[in-house]
Amino acid sequence: MTYELKKAEEIGWAALIGAGIFGLEMLVRFDASTITDWKAWAVALGGGMLRAAAGAVLAKTTGPRG
Repeated sequence: MTYELKKAEEIGWAALIGAGIFGLEMLVRFDASTITDWKAWAVALGGGMLRAAAGAVLAKTTGPRG
């Protein structure tokens, strides 16, 4: 059995998992009583998920080839 690398799909999965883990961590730590500005919270959540996705993509595209 051989494995055929599908680079685009693997990079997409890495981005999705990275963003998903960040989002789940934010939900686990969620405390509505501490949020004073919901728009800022939503922007921070989205930005954090984008950063996590970008980090996963960078790690996948620039990591060791083997």
